[in-house]
Amino acid sequence: MESLITANIRSRPTRTFISVLAVALGVVLMLIIGGITSGTLNDYVGRTMGVGADFILQASGSSVLYAFSGAALPAKLANKLLEVPGIYAVAPVLAKFNAADFGLVFGIDLESYDKLPGRLQIISGTESLKDDEVIVDDLFAKSHKVGPGSPLIILNHKFTISGICRPGAVVRVFVPLKTLQEMNTTPSMATIMFIKVAPDASAEAVEKELRSTYPDYTLTSTRDEASLLSGTRMPMLKEFRFTVVLVSMLLSFMVILLAMYTTIFERTREIGILKSLGASRRFIVIMILKESVMISSLGVLLGIGISEIIRKAIIAAFPTLQVAMALGDVFNGCILGLIGGTMGALYPAYKAARMDPVKALSYE
Repeated sequence: MESLITANIRSRPTRTFISVLAVALGVVLMLIIGGITSGTLNDYVGRTMGVGADFILQASGSSVLYAFSGAALPAKLANKLLEVPGIYAVAPVLAKFNAADFGLVFGIDLESYDKLPGRLQIISGTESLKDDEVIVDDLFAKSHKVGPGSPLIILNHKFTISGICRPGAVVRVFVPLKTLQEMNTTPSMATIMFIKVAPDASAEAVEKELRSTYPDYTLTSTRDEASLLSGTRMPMLKEFRFTVVLVSMLLSFMVILLAMYTTIFERTREIGILKSLGASRRFIVIMILKESVMISSLGVLLGIGISEIIRKAIIAAFPTLQVAMALGDVFNGCILGLIGGTMGALYPAYKAARMDPVKALSYE
């Protein structure tokens, strides 16, 4: 049977290539779009944990994906939080999304922010953040070809780079909190509060006190990645991922369906001959399904290869953009691509198995 299947595939190279390419495009769609989403999410979580804070305090219903949170906290709340027993440091931060670089800008008070374990580590320039000064990380500086003293337009405002910090900070661009508040027309407001517990204090006790004292705020623990992931309430994220997977599977399904359905008509006499020689319905169905699985497998392999090339190209062109492609994502892409292709062959296989051998042999 295998030689018959491969012969059928080789006899129609153009149609086979188009079918393989369509399945590959579905896999690419799943891996690349899903990879950008997952990569951005994982990058946010990893960087947030790198700050070294024990808790994040935000307005009720906010997400740790700060681009979706507004300036809803009074910055003076930081002083009140410092009065809570066991709290060592509180850093108020105003987050603003910069569409030009597709990234976040943090407005920080450098003195309070540097009390956190993930303080800015300056590798060139000076550790200064006043008025119109800005600190960027090394990767941002290299991708934009700038250095200390260089002018930089951020959110339509002209800044001067005072220092370059090591990559790994929660964001790549830091400006003075007061300056960003004025630019955002939200004086004395912040987006989040990074809270650090004193070394000799109990984090559990502090958390209990904070939840009791500030029940109207969202308090997120940064002690483990699972806690942060549970707080990543990106609007419509699940629906978006589901739509990408659905479109990808439909693409594979429809192309294989059309290809195999057309093939059945072209091979009507062949199927009639097989049935007249004693081939069962089961034999015909398995033959059609194996052919579709072979085409889908080739498409999946091609899709994985193309996805890896696109992933590397995106990272090379946009170094600050993360595209995750874990083995689990690749495995899911393979399974979904094969399922979509196989399902597309079910109806053509059923139709071929139901053919009357007498009518099939007389088909012109």
